[in-house]
Parts: sequence; structure tokens; C-alpha cells
Amino acid sequence: MSDSITSPSVLVIEPAGDRQLDLPLTIGGPGMRVVVPDMAVGEFARIESRSGELRVIAAGTSRLMLNAQPVPNGGERAMRAGDVLAIATTRLLLRQPAGGSSALEVRHLAGNDTLAPLVAAIATAQDADSSDAEIVALGFDGSHEHVAAARPEANTAFLLRRQLLWLWCAVLLALLFVAGLAVLSRLQSVQLKLSPADTRVRADGLIYWQSGSSISVWPGRRRLSATRSGYQSLTRTIDVGAQVANPVEMNLQKLPGILDIDTAGVAAIILIDGAEAGRAPGRLTVPAGRHTMLLRADRYLDAIVAVDVLGMQQRQRIALRLAPSWGRLTVNSMNAGAMLSVNDAAPVALPTSVELPAGVHRLRIAAPGAHDWMSSVLVKPGETTGVGPIVLGAPDAQLSVRSEPAGANISVAGLWRGRAPLRLALPAGARYEVLVAQTGYQSATRVVDAIAGNQLTVDARLTPILVRLSVSGQPADAEIVVDGQPRGRSPASLQLLAGDHHVEVHAPGMQLWSGDVTLAAGAARVLEYRLIPLGRPAGWTAPAATLTAKGGPALALINGGVFTMGSARREQGRRPNEGQVRVTLSRPFYLGIHEVTNAQFHRFKSEHNSGIVDQHSVDLDSQAVTNVTWEQAVEYCNWLSAQEGLPAAYESKDGSWQLHRPANNGYRLPTAAEWEFAARMSSGAPRRYEWGDDLPVPAGVGNIAGVEVAKLVDPVLPGYRDEYVSVAPVGKFPPNGFGLYDMTGNVSEWTNDAYLSYVDSTPVTDPLGPASTGRHTVRGSSWRSASISELRLSWREGATEPSQDLGFRVARYAE
Repeated sequence: MSDSITSPSVLVIEPAGDRQLDLPLTIGGPGMRVVVPDMAVGEFARIESRSGELRVIAAGTSRLMLNAQPVPNGGERAMRAGDVLAIATTRLLLRQPAGGSSALEVRHLAGNDTLAPLVAAIATAQDADSSDAEIVALGFDGSHEHVAAARPEANTAFLLRRQLLWLWCAVLLALLFVAGLAVLSRLQSVQLKLSPADTRVRADGLIYWQSGSSISVWPGRRRLSATRSGYQSLTRTIDVGAQVANPVEMNLQKLPGILDIDTAGVAAIILIDGAEAGRAPGRLTVPAGRHTMLLRADRYLDAIVAVDVLGMQQRQRIALRLAPSWGRLTVNSMNAGAMLSVNDAAPVALPTSVELPAGVHRLRIAAPGAHDWMSSVLVKPGETTGVGPIVLGAPDAQLSVRSEPAGANISVAGLWRGRAPLRLALPAGARYEVLVAQTGYQSATRVVDAIAGNQLTVDARLTPILVRLSVSGQPADAEIVVDGQPRGRSPASLQLLAGDHHVEVHAPGMQLWSGDVTLAAGAARVLEYRLIPLGRPAGWTAPAATLTAKGGPALALINGGVFTMGSARREQGRRPNEGQVRVTLSRPFYLGIHEVTNAQFHRFKSEHNSGIVDQHSVDLDSQAVTNVTWEQAVEYCNWLSAQEGLPAAYESKDGSWQLHRPANNGYRLPTAAEWEFAARMSSGAPRRYEWGDDLPVPAGVGNIAGVEVAKLVDPVLPGYRDEYVSVAPVGKFPPNGFGLYDMTGNVSEWTNDAYLSYVDSTPVTDPLGPASTGRHTVRGSSWRSASISELRLSWREGATEPSQDLGFRVARYAE
């Protein structure tokens, strides 16, 4: 081989193939012409042709070696055929085949996934020079050694052996790949719930990997370790392959934060959340989160501050300036040899100036040949309070304090002295602060100078602090009593003095509600109550305003009350069976919003047919069901109860249906009293008719006998017309005040009560009617009704047989 290199380009022989590249040639990290796997961006060497020879330059690296000799960064060396260039884990051999351009063979000792094909390796060897071709062995340190020249036959054998070696390596890699797949197939995925979400999780063992919020690990008992910068590490042990709670929660706690406390040099004790934590000024390590910090120092007021500690080893500076808790007292006396004692301490000569803690202090001044002078003084923090000059033996000043309102608390120099109006003596020679205070009023402060023998007067007219208190709840219109005084009915908006008040709410039939409320200036309050009926347990809740029976009708809640059932003797159209009786309905009950329809009744008895009137069917789904007996109506009620798992309201006894007594909360027919209350009391006061107390009948009041049924009914209401010749679909006319439809007209209705023409006038509560008489009470007018007597809501009749103008609606107790 010749040592002279003159080619302007070089053949680069790499494991992945050959390239003819022009000089200069860069070798190194990403972006270079020849990339070295483990070098960083900007780290490279350069080969260039200069004056007929190749030179290598360490342009941006200190890891370059030529023939095992280091080339310093910025240095350069000449290269000749057979030289070995080492840069990181890559080796480059410079060749010059006979008659050809320079060749640079690249070998990667690590990080190379693309080995040169065996065929390409053999072809390259055959293209080399014949008998005196040089075989170069590359060492891991970049050195090379020359091996004796080999014959072509020896070269061919060597290449065949190398080909077999590569083949065995390929087989070994394939086996390792298959084994790796088998291992990976046994890994199991465990879901994670991480906080923070970017927490890094590792598992014990050699094989695992994390992908977002899951980690794949080898089956068995595994220990998971979660880490994140700024957070405390966390370890959890789980049984993979057993029943693992998914997801596995790993909530990392922030590392403590560092607080630098600056108190401007005042030495203080630091308490965090009530526990002593250190000294200030200084540095504290505190858990992340919100904490209450208290600083306590002699002769200073406690400083309290809420601190949000960031944690994660972050440093925060907190500057606090403590307010002094002491003041200065100066005292002087006109008497020679006077001595001062503060709080019974050892006396000191006057005049004097002393520092004292803020607050009230007792003073005693004594001098030879004079009576002692005693008083109290209020020392304020950071201020100087002067007393004197005191003349011992001088008469006291007389103070008179009055307030409006009377009875206010009087404090003099920080000591409570009684209630206004108040008279007291003040030792002369001092200044006194008089405080007049009363709950619910703004305090008044006056300062007086006590001069011997003077009469001092303080008149304080206190300004009330009024706060709005809104009171509302259920039931409305309840009586409100505040501090024992009636204050109207709810809902109410009251103006009360700031302070504590006791509130009571009263309503007939309800348990007393009471509560205490504290009112503060500028903060309006709302007080809500819910009265519980007498006899109900604590925690009782009112029934819903409406409910719908399963597969049946909707019902409205009626809370009951007290009313007079029946009609007065002089009422127009009154019948003898309408005797008056005082009735109390104490139990809230539900009553059907509509009469039961054909569709609802057919779910219970599919074969029922309400029939035909004047060649028109009255068995349409939306029409009120008719042609039912009282017993069938009762059986329907029991069927409704069974649909909801409620107790049956009726039992079969002695061949007839009878209501359970006391009545339960199963579905039943309304009692005659419940029906009349719901019909007449919907406006809050008893009504004679659905529309009021007077005639004539207004238009659109209900499906009653107007001129449209003149061919079927006689008589009819002259001048009145509705759209329906017989039974109407339910709910076609306006409801009453309780939201109930067709309480006047459409069909008359069965009630629960057995019928008696005589009515006992003795007041009753929750009457269920007399024992069975063979007939049952019917209430309400129908599409056949035209007489004034039947249109009255107090009208009642007895019946035994079904008809096409008689239906029913359902009821049940709310509790």
C-alpha cells in the first residue's frame, strides 16, 4: 500500500452499507456525516485533505484517539493507510485499495443495531488487493496490530468462518427474542391512581415497565415504589395475579416547605397549629398546607397569621412585626417624699417613669403626714400615660354617669364599676377613660380629668346596632316570638339589636320550634324553621306534595284541618241528611287529583266495560270509569296497595269488605269528611258551590246537565252548555284550590263511609263513618245533575248499585 492520499473523496464502509462522501468529512453526534451512536450534539471530529494528505482534527471533542494516542480538543494529526481512529465506542480504519480512492471502514463496538450483511462482507474482502492485502485487527482501545500477510485461500477460509460466526449470533439473537416474548406474555397490567399524575412508579424485580397510569409487572407479591421530585416517596405491596384493588392508589405527599421567619430582631417563640415549633427569627421546616402560626414574645402582643406552606422544599420568607404589649407610665406628686407602689410592688420615689404591660394597674401614692392616694390606671400598648401632679389629701372628684338606654355597663380606667345611672368618687390628679357599653349598641368612650372637688358628668346616648333577621319556614303564618315578645307572623323580616336572641315559632297542632341566634353588625341573618306536627318524632319530614300510584292515578297532599261538615238549616236546597258536625282532620292524607279512568281500572280488571250512553261509548281510556260497585272500587284500592307493597286498607270480614281500624296507609276510598273538606275548603273558607256561594252557575264550571243533554235528562240547567253529552275525559275543567279536578260534575263518587240519613252533631276527629249499613255514601254531582240541591258541595246520598254516572277517586293517609 502507498502512504500517499490524494483523493478528494473517501469511501465510507459502514455496517449498513457503503457511501462515497466528499471531503471534508464530519464524524460525531447527531447532524454529522458519520454519526457515532453515543455522542452528543455538537461533539465531533473532522477529516479533510490538505497538501496531498488526510488530516484528522478534534473539532469539538476530547474523546478522539489516533492509533491509541489521544488527540486533544482542537488538535490535529496526519492519517495514513492502516491508521485506526477511535472516537467514543466507534473505530474507523483507513484503507487505500490499489488504484482506488481512500476507504474508511467504520466499526461500532456498542449501540449498533445494523450489522453488515455477510454477503457484503465477503464481496468487500474479495475486492481487496491480492496476495499482500493487509489484515487489520481493531482493538477496543483503538490500537491495531499488523498480522502476517495471508494467502487468498486463507482469506477465504477466514471469511467463511466469520460468516458462520455471524450466523450463530443471529440464531442466538432469535432465541433470545423468542424467550423475551415468552417473558413479556406473562406480565400483568396493574391500573394506578396517581397523585400527582406524573409520578414515576417502579416495581421490584428485573422486568417491569410503566405506561402512564398503569404498570406491567411479573406475577406474584410485588413492591411498588412511587417517586416524584418534591414529594415523599411511597411504597405499596400488592399481590399481582390475586384480587388486586383497581386502581391502586398512590397519593404522594409533598415534602415540607422551608419558612424563613423575620421578626425585625425580636426574639419570639413560634407555635404552629398550637404546638411549639421553633424560635424566631429563624428557619422552620413545616409540612405543606395551610397552618396557623403564632409568635409569642415577652412584652409584645401575640401575632397570629395563617400561612399557606407551598412545600416541596420551597423556601418562603415571612416578615412579621410584633406590636409592643407595654406602655410607659409617668407619675408626679406635689408632696415631698412621695413614694409610688404599682400593683403592691416595692415603692419608688416620685417623680418616676416606668414601663408596664398594657392593661389596668393599681397605683398607691404615700407621703409623710398625708393620706394615701389610691386609684387605677389603664396603660395602653405603645403609649405614655401621665398621672399627676398628685396632691395628697385633696378631695376626690365626683363622677356621675347616665346612659340611654339605662343599665349600660360602666368601666373606668379599664375596671367595671357598675351600671348606669352611676355615681362614684375618683381620686383627683389623674385622667380617666370612661367606657359606656351595652349589648346591641355602639359603645361610647369619654375621657375626664379628675380635679379635686369637681363634679364630673358623663351623659351617653348609645346608638343601636340593628341587624336584619329574616324568619320563614313551614307552615307559613306561624307566630314568631323573640326574647319572649311576639314579633308577628312568618314570613317576617325583623330589625333586632346586635347580640344574642332566643327565637320561638308557634302554630296550632305543631310542636314548638326554638333556637338561639347571634346577630353581628353588618351581617344579616336568615332563620328557617320546619314545624313538626304534635306526636311526630324528631327528624320527621313532611310528605311530598304529590305522588303517583304505581300503574295508577296521581294524588295530591291535603294537610287537613278543622271545618263544619254539612249545611245550615236555612241554606237553599238543603236536605235533611246534611246535619252539621264539627270535624277535625288531624292526619294529612292524599286524594286523587282525578277520578279513576277506564284505562287505570282496566289494568286491574281488563274485562270491565263502563257501557254505552245514547249510542256513545263511555268506556274510552280517558273517561272516568263508571258502572262499578262499591266493592269493586274497594278491591281496586287493595290491588293498588299490593302494587307498591303497602298494607291492604280493607279486609274481607263476614262476607263483606271492611276498612282496617285504625286505618293504615294503604290505598282506600276517601271518607265522606275528607271528600267534603277537599271540595269545600280549597279556598281556605267553606264554600257552598265549587265557584263560590252565589248563583247563577257560571260557564265552564264542570260537566253537568246543560242544554246539550236535554234529550237524556230532565230537567237541565237553562242557558248552560258544555261539550259532553255524558261522561267526559277527566281533567277537562279547571281544578279547585287543592289542584283537584271534577269535584263538581262528570261522575258522582263512592266514598268509604256507610250511609246514614241521620248525622250526629257531636264533634269528631278523623271520622271513618258508621259500621256497615248495606248502603254507602255518594258525594258530588254528575253529568246528570241540574238541580241547585245536587250542585251544592254538601250534597250527599246513599247507594247500593252501580250506575253510569257514578265512579270514584282514591285516597290514602300520608303516614
